Amino acid sequence: MHPVFIFLAVAVIFHVALKYTRYGKFTYAIGANPQAARVSGINVEKQLVKIYAVAGFLSALAGIVVCSRALTAQAGMGTMYELDAIAMAVIGGVSLTGGRGTIFGTAVGMVIFGVIISGFTFLRLDAYYQEMIKGVIIVAAVVADVYRQKKRSKKA
Repeated sequence: MHPVFIFLAVAVIFHVALKYTRYGKFTYAIGANPQAARVSGINVEKQLVKIYAVAGFLSALAGIVVCSRALTAQAGMGTMYELDAIAMAVIGGVSLTGGRGTIFGTAVGMVIFGVIISGFTFLRLDAYYQEMIKGVIIVAAVVADVYRQKKRSKKA
């Protein structure tokens, strides 16, 4: 199965799960404020186990897809992908403090980040400089997220 179809299937499943189920509501509540979630009756520890189990499953799925694309498996194949994933999520509107973000926004962030990286390759920018620019993008996205959070807290 093509990785794009796997991504679309997982994105649709988790869009529905996060938007329309207790799992999603509890996950956002814990991300926004774990103490408030606990006080409101959510079993935070049990929900965190579910969240980490899902994250582990999705990590395994990603590893299988990467290995099947490369036709090999090596221990360091996914090194530094986590920073790309964080950058894509933050560009897509996910808050690093938790409780905010959507699957659609993350997908948009992924497309934007992918276009930027493709542009670097098209311009034949050295990989070392690409990593530096990715770092600048991540820092800028984090600064923008902090600014958005401060702006929201002033409105409230």
